[in-house]
Amino acid sequence: MDSNIQKFFKNKTIFLTGGTGFLGKVLIEKLLRTTEIKRIYVLVRPKAGKDINERIPHMLKDHLFEKLLKLHNDPNKHIKAIAGDCMLNNLGITNSDRQELIENVDVIIHSAATVRFNEPLSNAISTNVQATVDLLNLAKEMKKLKAFVHVSSAFANCLDFHIEETYYTERLGITTEELLKIRRELNDTALDSMQSKLLNKFPNTYCYTKSVAEEAILELGNTLPICIFRPGIIIPTSSEPVPGWIDNLYGPISIIYGGAFGVLRVIYGRTSANAGLVPVDYCVNMVMACAWHTATDITQIPSLKPPIYNLVPDESNTLKWGTYQNFVEEYGRKIPLASMIWYPFLVCTDNYWFYKFLCFVYHTVPGYLIDMILLSTGRKRRMARTYQKIHKTCSYLRYFTENSWTFDTSNTKYLWSLMNPQDQQLYNFDMVSFDWSQYAINSLVGMRKYLAKEEPDTIPKAKRLMRRLYILNIMVHCFVCGTFFWLLWTIFNYVFLST
Repeated sequence: MDSNIQKFFKNKTIFLTGGTGFLGKVLIEKLLRTTEIKRIYVLVRPKAGKDINERIPHMLKDHLFEKLLKLHNDPNKHIKAIAGDCMLNNLGITNSDRQELIENVDVIIHSAATVRFNEPLSNAISTNVQATVDLLNLAKEMKKLKAFVHVSSAFANCLDFHIEETYYTERLGITTEELLKIRRELNDTALDSMQSKLLNKFPNTYCYTKSVAEEAILELGNTLPICIFRPGIIIPTSSEPVPGWIDNLYGPISIIYGGAFGVLRVIYGRTSANAGLVPVDYCVNMVMACAWHTATDITQIPSLKPPIYNLVPDESNTLKWGTYQNFVEEYGRKIPLASMIWYPFLVCTDNYWFYKFLCFVYHTVPGYLIDMILLSTGRKRRMARTYQKIHKTCSYLRYFTENSWTFDTSNTKYLWSLMNPQDQQLYNFDMVSFDWSQYAINSLVGMRKYLAKEEPDTIPKAKRLMRRLYILNIMVHCFVCGTFFWLLWTIFNYVFLST
């Protein structure tokens, strides 16, 4: 049976924002490997001393693209970098590039965003809201536009703990137009000072501005062939093009890596809470399916309310944080890091004050002791400051580790049902049959290879190191506990028995 999605993308031209990000890279690889697209325009800004025309060829050298490069000698010929920046007005695109996009683009995929929870409000509004509005206005001029997929987040409306595939604009207390008017009238400092008032109960600027961007889609995009895709917390690839691929410390992987390395030992959270995790290749598959369906389902376009698709673990195959932790601990001992500095263990508690106590015992005290050793050997102190950064980052995540969410996925399941068997195989995003146990293995293998840069032949060495550190860890715990009880006995003896 022929693939309808492949047929749709054949000879199409795509405009992609966020193409150099985690999701964007995997999307580019999948488009080039499985479809006969004509061209991908990628919005790119200069970074790390590289010109925009250098960044794409540099990106294609990543392990992610090895499978693609075996099939296509020069995939770069299908990609054209468009100079721009989501922080700038009208995306920073020149008039000539803008006209080229207007004349040629069939599909827009908007995945660019600042995902930092502590991003200043002024920056978050510019990148997540103003850029979305500017892109909507550009889309209205495009002569061949058939589909616009806006990538939001399943947690954009996190003030509700059951999230439907609908809009939550009443939670904002402000419209996109009103917010952008404030943005234009105030300088960055003045706007950032209004953060607590504007956010109200929203836990961070990321969720707030992503929710406002959805309001922009509702108000300004309802004459376009458009939809909203809401993924959960995006994690490494499940299987495509390689299992466990990741290019940076994203989300839960940063916690796993910190624990495996022996630096992070305590986390705060409810082990019984739902973990809204989705692999990045499943997200990419669904983005492509959303574009196909949006372009071909004439009954929903144009729509007063552009459809929304939530992609999270299915209610019949949920994942708890505690279950995920158990998977990681079980398989992590079989494939440890050869570069670990201490025996890997992770204590999770939902008692905030006990968490603070454990942080002091397992992070702060060891951090200062290590710094004293470093200082005595003439090296620069760094561990205490590292733990301060870790604790600050964990404080940003507290809202999400102490609460639990459920989601409606009716639209997502309907979209899946419309796909023929060929498309379901090529563009799988079915979370009902997802194997979390196997995924944990794949993600740990990927973490070793792509983050720690450790090949499989280092595993025997890592296991020997882990056994030595395990013994040392037991000895240190025994010494500390023994010293603590000795001090208690000394104090008790002095107070009650000395007379």
